[in-house]
Amino acid sequence: MKQPAAMVAKGLSALALVLLAACGSTPGGRAIVPEAPMCAIHAVSFTFNLVSSGGTVSPGALSTSGVLVSERTDPNATFASNHGFARFRGIAPPRGNPAVGFTPDVYGFSEAWSRNTSGSVVYRAQAHPARRGTTGPFNASAWTFNTQDAAGRWSPPSRVFSAQRGTEQDSPADGALTSPQLMKVGIASPQVFGCAGERTDDGALRTMWLIEATASNAASGTPGSPSIDFIQDLFWGDDRFVPNAPGPLRGPAQPPSPRLTTEPFPIVREAPVTCAMTQFEDDVSTRELHMVALRNGTLYHSMANNFGTARFDGGAGSAFNRFRTVSPWADVGQALGGGFGNITAVTVVAQPRAVHVLFVAESGGRHRLWHAVRFSGGGGSWRPAADVLATMMAWPQGRSAPFKVAAGLCPIPEDPWRSEVVYMTWSGEDDLKFGRIVSPARPWNPGYQGVYSPLSDLSHLLSRAADASRQTTIHSVSIGTRPFRDDARPPSP
Repeated sequence: MKQPAAMVAKGLSALALVLLAACGSTPGGRAIVPEAPMCAIHAVSFTFNLVSSGGTVSPGALSTSGVLVSERTDPNATFASNHGFARFRGIAPPRGNPAVGFTPDVYGFSEAWSRNTSGSVVYRAQAHPARRGTTGPFNASAWTFNTQDAAGRWSPPSRVFSAQRGTEQDSPADGALTSPQLMKVGIASPQVFGCAGERTDDGALRTMWLIEATASNAASGTPGSPSIDFIQDLFWGDDRFVPNAPGPLRGPAQPPSPRLTTEPFPIVREAPVTCAMTQFEDDVSTRELHMVALRNGTLYHSMANNFGTARFDGGAGSAFNRFRTVSPWADVGQALGGGFGNITAVTVVAQPRAVHVLFVAESGGRHRLWHAVRFSGGGGSWRPAADVLATMMAWPQGRSAPFKVAAGLCPIPEDPWRSEVVYMTWSGEDDLKFGRIVSPARPWNPGYQGVYSPLSDLSHLLSRAADASRQTTIHSVSIGTRPFRDDARPPSP
């Protein structure tokens, strides 16, 4: 079994969404990059070469894939002026797999902002091409981590991790499913976790692991690579534990205690899983990991809690911390009363005591966006789902075309000390819309007051390919907060 290191409290500074941090110096004398925490949208785009056959034109082989970023640079802007977002541009390095020098391709992308004793830290996870076998072409997939410190310096990447055997060929879409989804919890003692694709302990299947990423805390010099601890297999628990696993440190003879036996659930390729972690301030006893998965039009939810000590070898061996209880997968639509139709897309975002679940469902040829909230108290209660597009009086009957959805937490433009849930819907590259969810309800324009802002069309912030023989589509979107711009560079010595 992958043996995680014991988790310890990290960091001494509270993570506050300040509008602008004063310039200063690190203990090593390096200048600190000025911070202007802002909402950032990252969009992974796939570009195809168009092919013609029998009089029809359709996407052919994938040509390139990369990540675009748009930051909210004007906190005073309104929904009528793009909510203050700038034009999308390509992310600055590190980009893709450094071992693949001929392409910066990225299949999946996630960032989180935290702090340690040296200052602010940006965590960046990327899924990208990898070599198939030892000498084969780069048509497998893998993922790596980098961190950026308060001086704007990026670390070397972590070692390469992968969910495939090493000899398999992955499509970019399959590779994207394994990309870590980063989740920051804690204030005085912040930690950054992720749900990431890897192999089961016995190497037989693809699965998803809970991991923890820790940045180098060096006060000066080049930041070291982030360390990655594998905490637990989220699909199989200890069911695929390997006794006396070979390696430099031979594995334990018996699985951890208490032992986790989770119900088998479709692996990553069959049911993409989206994760969010809740925790009230630094109270680890309130920590919950929420997982949602789509399969055949049905949305499922599972929750892990009871985070605490487990020990190998039946309780007699080394100790580490993990979730010690995982609930069975349950039908979300059924829990919310049913009648949603075929669920086609989902996203989930955590607040300290609740998770917001936004999902797209098709019924009668119309596509609706639903918003439900699951609270931690009372054994886990659901608030009834709201029909977002109908509530804001935009599309009372839903939309005719399918679309996807992503959500995250961003600083509130009017009050940057607090955060709010924001979301984006998209279809291809020509229908990129952004909205806010606020509490309490507020007036947005004459005749409309509510918790859901009118949607702003951000499609014009994307640059179109000049080559008519190529088609670009947005594959995935992530939303979060950055302490400084994506193109920050190390200051002069």
